[in-house]
Amino acid sequence: MNILKIESLNRELKELEIRSGITGSVIVSRNGLLITSRLPRDMDKRTIGAIAATMFGAIEMASTALGSNEKVYCITIELDDYQLIVLNVTNDIIFALLIDLNVNLGLILIELEETLKKIRIIAKR
Repeated sequence: MNILKIESLNRELKELEIRSGITGSVIVSRNGLLITSRLPRDMDKRTIGAIAATMFGAIEMASTALGSNEKVYCITIELDDYQLIVLNVTNDIIFALLIDLNVNLGLILIELEETLKKIRIIAKR
């Protein structure tokens, strides 16, 4: 992915953080390679991105093994300190967000829809 696309993606992540109170986010390829990140400095962005892509792939395989023909779009995992949301952006891109437990998840998901549309447009350029 070229530098202009990455800068555009990073701007969208920053805007989402400002509006929503998201702790951090990362965009990775399906195989877990980092594209861009807005995670806190104390978090290993490459590891989190790789884990998000691996989890998403595992859930897709589990869905298929259970006989579902439905496509997986979103995974939500609640941890002690935050929630991890992993989303399918395109066939090649995964988007993961860290969200504080005390924020309104419904409001974030509404704002996230707009951001996902913009990310898809940037990725297709």
